[in-house]
Amino acid sequence: MTVSGLVGVLLLNAGGCVAADLQLVEKEKVHAVIVLPAEPTADEQRAAVELQEHLRRMTGAEIAVVKANENQGPKGARIFLGQAADPELDAVIREKGDDPGSFALRVKKGRVDIRGLSSDGTLFGAYELLEQLGVRWFFPGDIGTVIPKVKRVRVREQLTVQVPSFPGRWAAGYASKSKTWQRRQRMGGPYFPPAHGIHLPKTHSFDEHPEYYALINGERRKRQLCVSNSKVVEGAVATTRSFFRKKPDARWIGIGPNDGRGFCECDPCKALDGNDWDPFAAHMSMTDRYVWLFNQMLAGIEDEFPDKKVCFYSYASYNRPPVKFKPSPRIVPAFAPITLCRIHGLGNPVCPEKNNYYRWLIQEWGKILPDVYDRGYWFNLADPGFLFPMVHRIRDQIPIAHKLGITGWRVECLAHWGSELPSLYLAGKLMWDHEADVDALLADFYQTYFGPAAELMSRYYGLINTTVRDADFHTGSSYDIPNLYPSQVRAKAREHLSAAAGKADGIYADRVRMMTEVFDYTDAFILMMERRAVHDWAGTKEALSRLDALREKLTSYKPQLVTKKYAISYLKRFFRPCTEQGIERALEKGTLLTGLDDTWAFKADPEGVGEPLGWFSEELSGGNWRTLKTSTLSWSDQDLRYFKGDGWYRQRIKLPERTGEGKVLLWFGGVDELAAVWVNGQRIGDSPGRSFKPFEMDVTESVRPGKKNLVVVRVRNAKLNELGTGGITAPVFFWTPKQADHKAKQDGEDVTPTEFK
Repeated sequence: MTVSGLVGVLLLNAGGCVAADLQLVEKEKVHAVIVLPAEPTADEQRAAVELQEHLRRMTGAEIAVVKANENQGPKGARIFLGQAADPELDAVIREKGDDPGSFALRVKKGRVDIRGLSSDGTLFGAYELLEQLGVRWFFPGDIGTVIPKVKRVRVREQLTVQVPSFPGRWAAGYASKSKTWQRRQRMGGPYFPPAHGIHLPKTHSFDEHPEYYALINGERRKRQLCVSNSKVVEGAVATTRSFFRKKPDARWIGIGPNDGRGFCECDPCKALDGNDWDPFAAHMSMTDRYVWLFNQMLAGIEDEFPDKKVCFYSYASYNRPPVKFKPSPRIVPAFAPITLCRIHGLGNPVCPEKNNYYRWLIQEWGKILPDVYDRGYWFNLADPGFLFPMVHRIRDQIPIAHKLGITGWRVECLAHWGSELPSLYLAGKLMWDHEADVDALLADFYQTYFGPAAELMSRYYGLINTTVRDADFHTGSSYDIPNLYPSQVRAKAREHLSAAAGKADGIYADRVRMMTEVFDYTDAFILMMERRAVHDWAGTKEALSRLDALREKLTSYKPQLVTKKYAISYLKRFFRPCTEQGIERALEKGTLLTGLDDTWAFKADPEGVGEPLGWFSEELSGGNWRTLKTSTLSWSDQDLRYFKGDGWYRQRIKLPERTGEGKVLLWFGGVDELAAVWVNGQRIGDSPGRSFKPFEMDVTESVRPGKKNLVVVRVRNAKLNELGTGGITAPVFFWTPKQADHKAKQDGEDVTPTEFK
């Protein structure tokens, strides 16, 4: 669909001729009235308000709203909404489908009828009419909205019937705060409920009954439930029955394990498992024991609630289909593929884990259950809001998912509106109509939103989208951002943005400028990561300052172009401690002696034999060690994607001659997740075990000034995290503090090394 900027859409009538048009407004003179039913629903009233308000903003004219049982107002066309519209349209709609969100929009001589099979459908029909008139809601707020300014409003004669491709269509998470925008994107239908945790009666507390909770290493802990315990089953049945009694209209209840691990290790619980190893979670699949529990719960309420359903997240170590127990057809999984690639989507050949394995998961669950939802991630996990287009993912994934039998979407989003534009807009269109013409939608977006700069902005978005689509990187958070956008790509992107700024004026110039600020924000982060990797801490400090200033700018818009809460918290969690502590030690509180190279000799140690074989020894030579990047690439992106175990790093580095009696400290910007350190064959100690946090060790007595020194690090990565990194994840350097009484610290706390287990 293309939009010229003037209102109206060209349609053909049944005879194949150009249809006549119906005039609604002419030079601020109103020729129409909006007619509501006598007792309108909230959504029918909302439809009237949306039509009235947008038409007023388009033309300056105020269209009256009346009820069907009232005086019909001035002469002219009538726009009948909902139950006030022609009831015969219901049968016309049902010829295509019976989803409650479906609607018919009929325009013929003297009248417009907008009628849905529910009031939801009527509201969506009103939005269809406004979109035909040139209105766009690319993202929430005025800066994401396009409303053409016109003197004349005409709509073509037509009969448009639309039925959504998926019953459930929701962007959850932070995007759910923008409810008005979601409705304008025709999101709606059944909302998959939150599903972390299984509630028990108060009488089943851990203090009174620890035997109801998980047995871990011989001790009862509160993390998860002992699902095989009959009293746990009885309690879960009781709380589920109580839930549906309090909420009789609820179609389902969301339940499941608590987020994280800590599963019960008692023999009866383990007997429920299917002995199916999940290689991506590096854990035995927990699906069967929970399918068994859900079956018991549904059987327990069947006498009173035979049609109610249980929803759970197919997630982490319980995303694989069951192999031992057949699930009740009243169980509804929602796929949350947190163990898989964070960057690519279903259908991308560069990513077998999404293109093949995720497809397999959906197919296998679809064979045994009638309803399956997608509760994936339409953002880069744990990302502070850097440039992350998902057009390549969404345009393929939604149509493929429809073919595979996905019946609904409840996708987690962070709503970094500027850095993800136009991804979520496109997602809304495809959730509504999985056969929508994506290229036409994109062409309309560029032309409508950027005006005279459309072609250049199309080139810019095309560049970053294809770059991410084709990149063979898969780590979460922002560890791969510098790899996704190398210097030559950034230079070309800036060419397009600069040229677009020269073409644009007025509101279009503002929009190009805001998108350029998103690019600058990403560029500052990349520069910070590149500078710290080569121990240019003055350059790192400058880049961090620029990054913070740009974040403040982007979060000052309404809506925020990057979400402030996560822009701050994720940078603080994964990147700021290393960056600020490195700046402090190298520039302010001490002197940088020498920085270790970003490339190390590396050897994986899945059997844990490295220490008895003396891989830390100075005399070691040979052994087929390979080279591995550290602070600019995770080991996951260097042929170790799902490796869980020990990895050894070795590097020889010359220290300068030092004067005085100052200490020498070896500082690490961060590891994932636990490190043991040797210098010149002497074990110095272990990291505190806080992933991604800096730590340091006093190596004064172990180093040899003026000579080469051997640094060996063993990193153990054993647990799943939302990033999928592993290994050394940040710079490493030797430094000497200016104050002799400086104690080695980790992220502001005294280091208390923990032993490797």
